[in-house]
Amino acid sequence: MGFNWWREAEPDETSPQAIIDRIQAEWRAERRHDRIRAAQAAESADMGLWPTGWPHEAPEHPLSVPEAHATMQRHRGCRADGCPRKAAARQTLIDAGRMVPDTARLYPDSPRMH
Repeated sequence: MGFNWWREAEPDETSPQAIIDRIQAEWRAERRHDRIRAAQAAESADMGLWPTGWPHEAPEHPLSVPEAHATMQRHRGCRADGCPRKAAARQTLIDAGRMVPDTARLYPDSPRMH
């Protein structure tokens, strides 16, 4: 048995690399499963929780930054130009410096559109 015995050994399921590969595969599968589960939960919450039309109306009061973040997440399937609540949340985040619109795009309320 020479100095490099560990390099010449046959790889098996208990080699360090095999263990690392297995743990990474398990971690990826768990993360993928968590993302799918979270997306399904969010979708079911969006679809079944609110009466039709109500959550898309403009808010009655100015949104705080945390409320705007939550609204943007809840209305991720909406377009800001078609959902007054998302538009208000978007503007709150822009005003707070938490969101910077893409200057290459044309937005309905942009000066370049008029």
